[in-house]
Amino acid sequence: MGLLDAILGRQKKIASWPGLEDFVDARAAFLVNRSMYEYSRARAGILAEKLFREQSFKDAIEEGRWRAFPLSVSNVLELVDGHLRGAAAGREPALLDALIAAGRNVLGRYPCPAGVDPEWWGQRADGVETSLRRAALAEPKAPQDICKATFDEIFALVPIHPDLMKLDREVVLNHMRGMMVNMAAEAETLLDRRALAGALATGQAPH
Repeated sequence: MGLLDAILGRQKKIASWPGLEDFVDARAAFLVNRSMYEYSRARAGILAEKLFREQSFKDAIEEGRWRAFPLSVSNVLELVDGHLRGAAAGREPALLDALIAAGRNVLGRYPCPAGVDPEWWGQRADGVETSLRRAALAEPKAPQDICKATFDEIFALVPIHPDLMKLDREVVLNHMRGMMVNMAAEAETLLDRRALAGALATGQAPH
């Protein structure tokens, strides 16, 4: 998209499976990076450059990032479900199956990273499915509440001593909640609710 298009708001709306999967992939990565990399840099302060040069820290935060990614994918997909469910009235089960398939496709883009248990990596999509099926049993949550269920697990993956982090939990959680609100506004702008719900409810995901 060109700069003029961005300024004038002429970005083409997402109405297809591949476009949705790209949306989920990019926003899930953004949530993880802001929650882990940016927080670690802020917490380390003037020592950040030294910390980020240490191989043990780089290995730990990279592993943590990949372990947090499926949780973040769950958060984004739950937000998308809340955005689309009303437009898929009567076809909610098909929409749910489609979102689960989209999540599996997004996670399947990446081979098992170094330092991550291959067995766990192979089962990571099952956790996304469980999370989405549980969320589908209730009314859609407010965007700022979606990340509450996964936050502590993600926050615990930051490779900084817990004693240094314990007073930061609420600040970081509120920051993530704000990101989810912003993402909901993005979804409102970028996702063609009717067309995308129709495409997903066909139940024919690309592989």
